[in-house]
Amino acid sequence: MDAIGLRELYDHHAWSMDRLLAQAREVPPELAAEPSRPDGLSLRDTLAHIVSAEGRWLRRFQRREEHVRFRPDSVAGVASGWVALQAEVRAFLADLEPADLGRAIERDPGPRDRGTLAAGITHVLMHGAQHRAEAAELLTRLGYSPGQLDYMEFLDMRELDLPFFRSP
Repeated sequence: MDAIGLRELYDHHAWSMDRLLAQAREVPPELAAEPSRPDGLSLRDTLAHIVSAEGRWLRRFQRREEHVRFRPDSVAGVASGWVALQAEVRAFLADLEPADLGRAIERDPGPRDRGTLAAGITHVLMHGAQHRAEAAELLTRLGYSPGQLDYMEFLDMRELDLPFFRSP
């Protein structure tokens, strides 16, 4: 996968997150914070996990060591964190050169936790897809379906120049 393809997949990821967050803001705060997954996480926690993990990976890609704790107490807090992270991620992706994608990264010290920047970015996208699906299912069960989040839906909306936030 080249940098252009990764940026396009990231655009879909961001579009999906924006749709999820738009619907999650409509959920009463007490419902959004209620543990509702088998692992005990809530809708708010699931969305926060996506943002938190993406931020950790971005710092790893940038070779920044600081640990930033992201534990918002509301969906609005998750959305604020997401907006701030987007500026950083998009700037990082815009600056990628083809040679950067083969650069080695380390997840944790140890020979088994290495990979390339391209693999790391792909992991972030796939990790996000898993948890976005979980959040979409939670929203739907609560009566706040985000609608279609499929990649082809994203492409259609972009091609037809439809509003970014179409009603689900």
